[in-house]
Amino acid sequence: MKILVIEDSVLLADTIAEALQNENYAVDIANDGQLGYEHASTGIYDMIILDLMLPKMNGYEVLSALRRDGDNVPVLILSAKTELDDKIQGFTTGADDYMTKPFEIRELLMRIQAISRRSNHQDTSHPVVGNLSYDPATCEICNTQTQKSVQVSGKEMQLLEFFMNNCNQVLEKNQITTKIWGFDSNAEYNNVEVYVSFLRRKFHHLQVNVTLRAIRGVGYIMEVSDD
Repeated sequence: MKILVIEDSVLLADTIAEALQNENYAVDIANDGQLGYEHASTGIYDMIILDLMLPKMNGYEVLSALRRDGDNVPVLILSAKTELDDKIQGFTTGADDYMTKPFEIRELLMRIQAISRRSNHQDTSHPVVGNLSYDPATCEICNTQTQKSVQVSGKEMQLLEFFMNNCNQVLEKNQITTKIWGFDSNAEYNNVEVYVSFLRRKFHHLQVNVTLRAIRGVGYIMEVSDD
């Protein structure tokens, strides 16, 4: 799960990011509203934690712009604005939750999990490409014909989801790196090759008819073979 933290306090943003990363979330940070909106508009995030009192664009403006764009990504407002009118404005603008500062990290984590459960409940289907099926709840991939299955790791899971959601589309390596490891990641460029290799081995083990084909100098494409 990939979360964008839009918060102008560098110290607080870093504290939140560290807590989330300790729970195996991938995190990006934006320290002003304009940058936050630009990051959010890429569509690569599963959730946004949004401050309201931001430079360049305030949180209400960011949220309003996202909803106007048709982006339904879950948004948790985290703000020092505690008045009821502020909360009402947040929810009417499109927030999924509203949490006031100061706050406990443990409560923030619980609220994130609750929002995630609600989002997942809206779509309980198992994504399928060819005879490859993926169960987000158990992090297992399965050959739908043989019912043989294998576990995938957190990063493999994120990469697989990205490929399955973009089947038959060429994904550039830098696009994959940004989606899986984040804008500010120190991940090595060859991490993509390493994790693609991991998935290929598991595809081979399951004998599925799905491949990850390398496009030389560009990236990869998920395809279903004819056999």
